[in-house]
Amino acid sequence: MASSSRSSSAAPQGAAHILQLDRALYLLSKADADVSIAVEYFDDVSALRAGVPILHEQDKNSVRSGADVLGDRSKALWRTLEIWLDLLPGPDGRLCDRYLLVTNTVAKGAIVSAFKAVGAGIKSPSDAVLVLRSAARLRSKSASKIQTTIDTVLANDDERLEQLVSRIEIVEGFDIEVARREMVNGFAIHPRVDATFVLDKLLGWITGVLRNLWAAQQPGVISRQACVLQCRSIEEQLARQRFLPKPAGDVVVTEVDRDRALARPFVEHLSRIDLEEDWVLEAVEHFVQFNIEKHRLAAEGEIPVEEWFNRAERLGQRWRNIVRRAKMDLPTGSRTEVGRQILAQATFDHHENLAGQDCHELYMTSGHYHRLADDDKVWWDPDFKPIDDRS
Repeated sequence: MASSSRSSSAAPQGAAHILQLDRALYLLSKADADVSIAVEYFDDVSALRAGVPILHEQDKNSVRSGADVLGDRSKALWRTLEIWLDLLPGPDGRLCDRYLLVTNTVAKGAIVSAFKAVGAGIKSPSDAVLVLRSAARLRSKSASKIQTTIDTVLANDDERLEQLVSRIEIVEGFDIEVARREMVNGFAIHPRVDATFVLDKLLGWITGVLRNLWAAQQPGVISRQACVLQCRSIEEQLARQRFLPKPAGDVVVTEVDRDRALARPFVEHLSRIDLEEDWVLEAVEHFVQFNIEKHRLAAEGEIPVEEWFNRAERLGQRWRNIVRRAKMDLPTGSRTEVGRQILAQATFDHHENLAGQDCHELYMTSGHYHRLADDDKVWWDPDFKPIDDRS
């Protein structure tokens, strides 16, 4: 078991990686159709169009409440500026459109305040560069490791610094829960599915894709189009699950339900072919479970009303074919023998689909047959005649 000190030291790094993945998914939700998002390629996170960066992002996470992550002499701030100056201009000679400095805390200090003021149009980039140089002169009395980075940044001329500062955006107090509400809109997640589940699955998918790309020594780049397709695929899976019946073990049949069902007409049909008690009780169980699930699915509006009629027609046609086959296979069989053969072929192992989807719960087919038998739409005794057919 890891020591508490080791666990606590791993927490910031783990939280930083999670923030990068959250931000990658967030940017994918906001991206244009022709944009891809890269993680740990050009920058922590980058947006690319035709392989060229249009956005660079540095993510600064803190697990300490109220931490001053972007203070005037913070490593996070000056190292970010150093990285971005190395990327300026891009590989094609053009300047990147946007540079996002993202933190989950409130960004404090004269420098980030100046950057915010530039973004708000209150100050000019040259004003912010003056603040940058002024703040850098306030050296601590003791030797500081950050000073080398500061000196490297300020070795750039004002014009180059202003080019960068004019494109910096401070994103502070990044809240993943608020961001997720925006992601739901950005991906146009269907309102009838569990959006939290979809986003969790997307985040897991992104993690898996990046892991595979990095293992193959390829850049970790994911396109908006691929992410949207994955989102639709997850929604379709959820949609199928929504109208799939529950497992038999989750559909509880009470003693009251069982007693009421035993008095139904479909049980009389079973008695006409002298079934053993356990067969009858299983049929009763399936009948009740089918009715419970049909009522639930109908109430939730997941299955079109006409599908229940269409399904009954399919089962009825299949039953008629089974009756013909049983009479052909057992030409001298007794009423009980033929009837049991009809029942077995109809209800023992067939799984009729539901609204075009595979339906593997046997009670949904067996129970539906017994529901039809309850209305004399199907029967097992080959000599039985519905009232309307009796002379």
